[in-house]
Order: sequence, then structure tokens, then C-alpha cells
Amino acid sequence: MPEGYMEELQQKLSQIPVRKARVSLAPYLALAASFLVLLVAGNFVLRSTQSAAPVSDEAIIEYLIESGATLAQVENAYQVSYK
Repeated sequence: MPEGYMEELQQKLSQIPVRKARVSLAPYLALAASFLVLLVAGNFVLRSTQSAAPVSDEAIIEYLIESGATLAQVENAYQVSYK
């Protein structure tokens, strides 16, 4: 180690300006904004794909007949749904 190295090092280190630690909110705001964008986009997609008119009983009966559902399956589904 050269002579005077430690003294010179201390002098050089003392010349470095001291910065105050600053907390940045930018990453947190960016994360919150991205969640907000996802929430708004998901809400828009769900609302735009929602059917506007309720399904009639005749349409449900026609669907069940065409799908080949038995009366036992329909009764079971009804009981499970309305218990």
C-alpha cells in the first residue's frame, strides 16, 4: 500500500457530495395506473359481451330439447341451483 493512501482516500471520500435519500412514488403510481387500466378494460369487455335481452322460457326449452338433456338432468340442475 503506498504511503499516504489512507489519508488521500479519506480526503477524496469527503469531497463526494452527500445525497439525501428520496423516496420516489413513480413506480407505485405506475403500478396503480396499470391496475386501473386493467380494471376498466375488463369492465368494458364484460359489459359489452353481456346479453341485453333476457332469455325466454321457450328459448331455454328449445335449447334443452336440442341438447338432448334428460328430465332427470334438468331436475338435478334445478335442485342444485335453487337449494
